[in-house]
Amino acid sequence: MQPIPRHWAAVRETHIFPGQGPFALTIYGSSDLSLEDARRDARERMDALVAAGGPEQVHDSGLEYYPSRRLPEELLEEVHSEDGTLIAAITRNRYGAAVLNTDALLICDVDLPQEDVGRSRSSGGRAGKRPGLLSRLFGGGAIGRADGATDGIRDAAGLPDELGGPGSGERGRVHAELLTSIRDFGARHPELGVRAYRTRHGFRLLVSGADAHPASERARTLMAEVRSDPLYMLLCRVHDTYRARLTPKPWRVEVDRFESLGTRTASAPEHQDWVRRYRDASAQVAVCRLLEVTGPAPSAEERRIIDLHDRATRPESGLSLA
Repeated sequence: MQPIPRHWAAVRETHIFPGQGPFALTIYGSSDLSLEDARRDARERMDALVAAGGPEQVHDSGLEYYPSRRLPEELLEEVHSEDGTLIAAITRNRYGAAVLNTDALLICDVDLPQEDVGRSRSSGGRAGKRPGLLSRLFGGGAIGRADGATDGIRDAAGLPDELGGPGSGERGRVHAELLTSIRDFGARHPELGVRAYRTRHGFRLLVSGADAHPASERARTLMAEVRSDPLYMLLCRVHDTYRARLTPKPWRVEVDRFESLGTRTASAPEHQDWVRRYRDASAQVAVCRLLEVTGPAPSAEERRIIDLHDRATRPESGLSLA
């Protein structure tokens, strides 16, 4: 995968385009060399956008006008293979969550409807206090068969929604439908290793053996088969990397969003204070619950990324999902 830029800079200007009125534009530039080079990149991108006649001429999907550009994210960690190749990176996204970026393992996000979200965290989250300290910190328990053999579906019928249960009403119906779709996907592709997880509002699949670059037609086809979120699919294509959130969304653990700080300088006291509060608030929740493991074993490289994902997301901890 391509390196995550280490330096970011923004150019903010207001321009009036014929027949469109004023636009308050923010364009980000990036560089792995220096902040000055990132400023140069941002300036060039702004000039190109203005010369093209404004955002509507460049992109008319209704999405924000720079969807083909990765937004600034703090680089937290890089993961390299034995030969030194970059195979994954962990970044902090705009609202503060740690995100796994990789092209070595196909990752799908599948959404559930937001209505009928089940009982609140206050009514069921305490069930997560049962695991011991190591389980709470690192996920605890097995993370699936080491040989990658079929592990079968984990019984979630009796669980509340916030612990990965099916939910009720239309949400419950779609939950069952999507779970069937995921099982059918595994049956149609016995050559693929499929790890299925339940997230707070959907499903996540880690698919090994796909050999599908994020921007490839094969990736698009496989992701569409399980009804992966269209915006997520677009981001994978334009950024050439799959993404998986590793830590909770801040508002689900009653922490303010990271962008409210107005700074991305890691050494700033307010930045460090936010990270501490967020880490402490995240200690009693998980990001996903492991449901099913099918298919052949992943490669050593894929297994390394899977293990990193599972240590961070704690899918077998029994904690509430956030």
